[in-house]
Amino acid sequence: MLRSRIVRVIELWRSHSNTLDLRPPGDPDRSMSLNNLATALQTRFKNTGQMVDLEEAVTRHRHALDLYPPGHPDRSMYLNNLAHALHTRFENTGQMVDLEEAITHHRGDLDLRPPGHPYHSIPLNNLATALRTRFKNTACRTITISTTGQIVDLGEAITHHRGALDLCPPGHPVRPTSLDNIAATLLTGFDQTGQMVDLEEAITHRRSALDLCPPGHPLHSYSLDNLAIALETRFDRLARNADLHEAGHIIYNRRALGLCPPGHPDHSSSLNHLATALRTRFENTGQMVDLEESITHHRGALDLHLLGHPLRSSSLNNLADALQVRFDNMGQMADLEESIAHNIGALDLRPPGHPDRSMSLNNLAIAMQTRFENTGQMADLEESITHHRGALDLHLLGHPLRSSSLNNLADALRVRFDNMGQMADLEESIAHNIGALDLRPPGHPGRSMSLNNLAIAMQTRFRNTGQMADLEESITHHRGTLDLYPPGHPDLSNSLNNLANALWTRFRNTGQMADLEESITHHRGALDLYPPGHRVRSISLDNLAVSLQTRFRNTGQMADLEESITHHYGALDLCPPGHPNRSMSLNNLALSMQARFENTSQMVDLEESITHHRGALDLRPPGHPLRSMSLINLANALHTRFDNTGEMADLEESITHHHRALGLCPPGHPNRSTSLINLANALGTRFDRLACNADLHEAVGLMQSGTDDTFDTPAHRYSCASELISFLTKYEQPGLLGAFEAALNLLQLSLAVYPDVEQRREALGTNHLSSSLAMDAAAHAIEHGHLEKAIEFLEQGRGMLWSNIRGYRHPIEEVRQVSPDLAERFRTTSEQLEALATSSQLGSVQPLGESPTELRAVSEARWAQQRQLSSEREDIIHQIRQLVGFEHFLNAVPFRELQAAASEGPVIIINVARRRSDIIILHQHDTPIFLPLSVDGEDREAAYHKIQGLSEVFFDTRGKPGFSAVLEHTILKTLEEVLVTPTIEMLEGLGVRKNARIWWCPTSALCALPIHAAGQIPIKYVSSYTPTLSALISARNAINEQSPVLGNMSDSIPSLLARAAEKAAGPGRVFSLVEADATREAVLGQLPNYPWVHFACHGLLNISHPFQSAFALENDPLSLSDLVKARLPNADFAFLAACDSATAGSTSTTPDEALHLAAAVQFCGVRSVVGTLWPMADQDGPRVAQVFYRHMFKENDSQKSAEALQKVVSTMRRKVGPWATAEAQNEGAFLPRWANYIHIGA
Repeated sequence: MLRSRIVRVIELWRSHSNTLDLRPPGDPDRSMSLNNLATALQTRFKNTGQMVDLEEAVTRHRHALDLYPPGHPDRSMYLNNLAHALHTRFENTGQMVDLEEAITHHRGDLDLRPPGHPYHSIPLNNLATALRTRFKNTACRTITISTTGQIVDLGEAITHHRGALDLCPPGHPVRPTSLDNIAATLLTGFDQTGQMVDLEEAITHRRSALDLCPPGHPLHSYSLDNLAIALETRFDRLARNADLHEAGHIIYNRRALGLCPPGHPDHSSSLNHLATALRTRFENTGQMVDLEESITHHRGALDLHLLGHPLRSSSLNNLADALQVRFDNMGQMADLEESIAHNIGALDLRPPGHPDRSMSLNNLAIAMQTRFENTGQMADLEESITHHRGALDLHLLGHPLRSSSLNNLADALRVRFDNMGQMADLEESIAHNIGALDLRPPGHPGRSMSLNNLAIAMQTRFRNTGQMADLEESITHHRGTLDLYPPGHPDLSNSLNNLANALWTRFRNTGQMADLEESITHHRGALDLYPPGHRVRSISLDNLAVSLQTRFRNTGQMADLEESITHHYGALDLCPPGHPNRSMSLNNLALSMQARFENTSQMVDLEESITHHRGALDLRPPGHPLRSMSLINLANALHTRFDNTGEMADLEESITHHHRALGLCPPGHPNRSTSLINLANALGTRFDRLACNADLHEAVGLMQSGTDDTFDTPAHRYSCASELISFLTKYEQPGLLGAFEAALNLLQLSLAVYPDVEQRREALGTNHLSSSLAMDAAAHAIEHGHLEKAIEFLEQGRGMLWSNIRGYRHPIEEVRQVSPDLAERFRTTSEQLEALATSSQLGSVQPLGESPTELRAVSEARWAQQRQLSSEREDIIHQIRQLVGFEHFLNAVPFRELQAAASEGPVIIINVARRRSDIIILHQHDTPIFLPLSVDGEDREAAYHKIQGLSEVFFDTRGKPGFSAVLEHTILKTLEEVLVTPTIEMLEGLGVRKNARIWWCPTSALCALPIHAAGQIPIKYVSSYTPTLSALISARNAINEQSPVLGNMSDSIPSLLARAAEKAAGPGRVFSLVEADATREAVLGQLPNYPWVHFACHGLLNISHPFQSAFALENDPLSLSDLVKARLPNADFAFLAACDSATAGSTSTTPDEALHLAAAVQFCGVRSVVGTLWPMADQDGPRVAQVFYRHMFKENDSQKSAEALQKVVSTMRRKVGPWATAEAQNEGAFLPRWANYIHIGA
């Protein structure tokens, strides 16, 4: 039928050509023949796509128009015909000059058919259509906004279409066409502005057009197709189920195709519309039958658009797109290759200047990127980026598709970053994502996509730089995306999944359970939207299972683990043999079964775990990027079975797999340290069984190599050093001193990447060795005669949490004052290294959906980046150590510098460790002396257990009824016997005079006990405390020459305090913030202004979260975290008359860290601090202040604060001064009242 129609067109053309020859120039009918010939040529072009026909048609129309000069009554018809031919040529060549000329001629036609003309509606409609085309295709347009807020071209087009519609009242034969035209223009406006009112009106007009074109009407199929397209657009935006039913169920499209059988001129367009609708339904239901039928119809349309047909490029493009969707779901490379071939074919038919060239560039770029992700051929990715840049160049500022091009180029650059590690690619990707988002303001239909893509890019940067701000921004954008998807939206499930994954990542980095809980909630929501049969349900099941397993590991709730296993089973069922995600599903289920075995000891679980690990390993042959992970996991499971059954075959196989895994983890591989440790542990187990020295020597060598591996991260190397210490200790091997030294250096390096002390505290608490590392190292050094080294170990390993606080700044902050560039380079490389390690941790369940080629490329890029960054950081550290004063950067401070801490009096260090405990007295010039602690001649561990028990008694009874008796007869008595009496004897032997100042530097459980109140200490000496030697040295160096002015921060009227201070100091030297004025903001604002500060309020102790311990002020508490961030340039002295201001409670995970308000104040820069160890008596507050400040203002010297406190204690103990009254003496036992106060600092 098509062939016969073309034959008739050609015969018609010949007829008109012959007629034209019979009508030479000057013939009155020549213009009509020219017009008829041109029309015949256009018809043949429409059917054959031969541009020569269209070119001649334009020429003939020009000649015809030339015969109708201005003023001729028929000129308007010839203007319209030429304009139409020029419009057609523009649509095929993209030459804007043709479209501009067409618009000019349409305007001329309109002028010749003014309102009232019987055919006024025709030029109105034609001009409107041309304006709409210019709006859609002008690449370099500067968008001009009219007073009504419409874009000018589009606004004028809508106005003219409305005018044309008004001239076609109900019953007019052209009304259906006019309704469809205005609907098409409104849809164009919706695509640009996202205004739903435009879309709704378009749907209304297309429904009206269909009503006017009942079955049998020549435009019925056309109207069916157009209404379906509009409904699909609304579904894409709002996910309205009614639209999915009406359009997604292909009602109108199938009817339209039935009305356009083979041979019908609209058969190909109906095939295309039905194919598009079927694919839309597939994307929302996952039913492969829809996608298969869609591809069939696209092939049918392409067969009708032979080479040279003007719509062939569109058909090639549509088929290519559908084939890529099938590849994305089925993984058949043949589909992808055919898709690329068709995209290349479409691009060849759209040369430079073609209006659809940018679309073909974009589609080919996406297909090339997909092939790269599956084959790893970098040439494909490079070509993809080149084509994306080409598309962007055609979408200049103002082009409606610019945001899409920015988005696509950004995604390709992010993929290249993942594989090459060049930060420039990631930064450009983020910049383009931001640019795309800026072009999609609130209300824009593409805004949700841009928010999602920017969120993913920010999350990528977080994984590689460790900047929490990036992760926070990512989560914010994911939330913004989710807010734009109402219930029922097809992308809601994907958005829920993305937000859930980002929250899970934040939980892994911060430990905030609220994030994990919300992650689980969103994963449940996403799973509910993936019904059985949906193509991504398995991924959703696995993601929920991972989150539940994470919660189990943090809460121990077996219900979570059981549900996790159930979901992993469900995911595995959806990944049958041959499925690309099957190996990961097997791995995940195996890990969950092993976790259940570890909690229930049911051997059947362990057996099943081993079976699944073997299955996963079989699917990861040599060369697979995850093979080493499967080898390690299987080996660990076999080791566990050996531990429970004693079958040597399991242990031998475990060691074999561990050796193979290590061979796949070269230096720089993120799993190398884990592989080294696991193999070493397995060898140690075999040594325990067979006593083969070769196993022990190999195990020690493995852990030593991991400790020394400069290509690995400090955290991984520290893990190896920790295991090395355990091995050398257990088997009494040489080299322990060096292992301790390496571990302390690596721990310090590991903590350097954490931005705040809270994260450092959590990191310290996660390693069983780190909390006692310094004390154990010192004990070993003392035992082998290295007393000065023991002091260096203690100094390096204690107080690490405070090493970046103002006033006692982290070394890198000191470096910044000398070399900002080196400091910044150290910070960024450290953060990037830690981020790489965190994102590559073995043992955490991995995300699904990545091909082996993708995983291999990403892994190799990360290894290369990690090696480069490790080498770079080592070089930076070396350069820093060349700076004057930084010779010991991130190393132990040498003893000769630490000895300065004893310049004003002896410092008594008490090291409490399991292997031995010792008193070490550091004095200014001589070699330090030490004395082992002993308890009635018992073994070495007796003192350790005695002090640990004493600490438990203290925290169980402090502040409770009966505490006074426990304090006197148990705590202080034991301290006197075990510690104080031998210390006094040592001090007297050194000639330390009575009433001299001494400094206590306790460790471990002693940190919270009142040593200063035991035995004869309060009578003989003036006691102070210091958390570290460096803190004391720093406090002495921070001399303040200002005259003392006291700032009183109180939640009550100061009364005695104010009167005592003003009487001692004189007027104008005491400033008070009391009651309603003592807000958190006001106190933080005033603290920097006063050299002396007094807090008279309640203290809030938070044992679980010590950085939330706080002063209870008028509105919000002033927390330890607030003080950590404060800058106090004038700080000199602080009196913290609040409960528990100098204790952090029982800090079992970090027992050697001073995590209390007094420590925070000191590390902010205050030279000396007075605080309390337990709740204080409210009545004593004014009395203490009265005696204390009388002495302080008399001396006008904060260095006398220790003596002033001693004066208070002496007065209270003797029950004189303010405590001489009967009322004061009847307020309870005096011992816990005076022993409560301690002095910290210089």
